[in-house]
Formats: sequence, C-alpha cells, structure tokens
Amino acid sequence: MAGRGAGVTEHPDFATRPRPRRPPRWEATAVAMALLALVWAASAAWTARGEAGAARAELSEVRREIEAVRPRLHALEARSSAGVDRRAQAAAAGAAPPVRIVDAVAAVLPAEARLERLSIDYARGVSLQLQVVARNASAWDRLLDGLERAPEFADVEPGPETREGELRTVLRARWVGR
Repeated sequence: MAGRGAGVTEHPDFATRPRPRRPPRWEATAVAMALLALVWAASAAWTARGEAGAARAELSEVRREIEAVRPRLHALEARSSAGVDRRAQAAAAGAAPPVRIVDAVAAVLPAEARLERLSIDYARGVSLQLQVVARNASAWDRLLDGLERAPEFADVEPGPETREGELRTVLRARWVGR
C-alpha cells in the first residue's frame, strides 16, 4: 500500500467500462413499421365501423319496405294459387273424366267383385279411392292384379282385408290415363 497516498483520490477508468449499447438500425425500423401498421389498422377499423353502421341503417330501411309490401304479396299469392288450383283441377278433370275412370275400373273388375263406391279427388292429381266388395279372396286377388297391371293406374295401395268369406275393403290408386 505504499503507492497510494493519503491525499490522492482514485478516478474511475472510463476506458474499460462498456459503452451503452444502441439498438441496431433494423430494430428501430421494425418498431417504426409496427407503429405504422397499428395506425393503419386502427384507421381501417374506424372506417369499417362507419360502413357497418350505414349498412345496418340500409338493412333496416329495406326490412321496413318488405313489411309494407308483404300484405299485398300474400293477397296476390292467394289469388294466384287459387287460380292455378282451379285450372289444374279443370285440366285434370278434362284429362280424366269420370266415365273414362269407371270404364277402366270395369275393365279389370272380375265378375265376382263389385265397385260399391268411387271417389275421385282432382285436387291431388286425380287420386282415386275405390270401395270394393269381392265374393272371395281369389276375386280380390284378380282385381288387385288387374289394377296393378293396367297402364291407367299407378300407386295402387290395397287397404286392410280379411280373407274369410266376402271381402270388403278400400283401395287407393292414382289415375295416370293412357
């Protein structure tokens, strides 16, 4: 300790201390670009918010207009569908007069069976309901086979039946004509 004197102060050596580090230029550029992107995104969000408000207002106006026109639309649809139904029924009746349907049923009806009742529904595409009485099961089978083979009938559906003695049942079919 001989080299150090009582009145001498020691000063730090600045040459050996590390210098403060500056961020590289690319980091500063990246931060600047991130800030720029943030400002751009905020601006775009603000613009989109305004556009969404305008779109909601326009949608509300269109809905009011639709509600104002809806009663008239329903009235027109009701008139139109009623006219179409009547025209379709008239066309079906013209294409399938009851006389032709009865003649076609009579052509496949065996002698041991009889048609008690025939219902024709023109509103459902000339739908038929036949109430039939057959003396025995074999007559019933022949009638059913004849209806299924006849080109004038489609979708033949037999109803419930019992095979003891006289057979009474209802058949459903659709008239397709020739």
